[in-house]
Amino acid sequence: MKWRPLLLVLALLVAEGLLKAWAVTTLESGVNRPLLPGVLHLGFTLNPGMAWGLLGGFAAPLAMLRVLVGLGLVGALGLGRVPRRWIWPLALIAAGALGNGLDGLMRGAVVDYLTSPLLDTVSRAVSREPFPVFNLSDVLVCAGTGALLILSWRQDRRSAHARKQPLS
Repeated sequence: MKWRPLLLVLALLVAEGLLKAWAVTTLESGVNRPLLPGVLHLGFTLNPGMAWGLLGGFAAPLAMLRVLVGLGLVGALGLGRVPRRWIWPLALIAAGALGNGLDGLMRGAVVDYLTSPLLDTVSRAVSREPFPVFNLSDVLVCAGTGALLILSWRQDRRSAHARKQPLS
């Protein structure tokens, strides 16, 4: 079982690497190509920082931090030091962190290639800024984090329910 999440991390890293290589050779900055019109488009940017341009002057330290987080998670998964229910979400986060970290180390910036007009609308309503261009690694980190939040919420509900049950 320990090797399955590691295979998933590796497969996702390869897929993301291929997608980024394709984006660099195929997509143009400032040109959006609808993939799912109004929902998901292909775009292109090289991002030295994080979403919304945060930490743009810290590309190398940010890349190193991402790689260290990814390797730490891979190590914990490989050693079986992760609660069973957290294995798959942490594998997604590890793949995303490594994907963007390695990209940042090799290119000095992360290749982003997805845009969302739908998310742009929401983002502009809240912050007057468009939603950042993103990539599969970003989606993996968000999906893994979302899964961890849901799992934690469910566990808290179970624990609260168990505390309310009378002892027999």
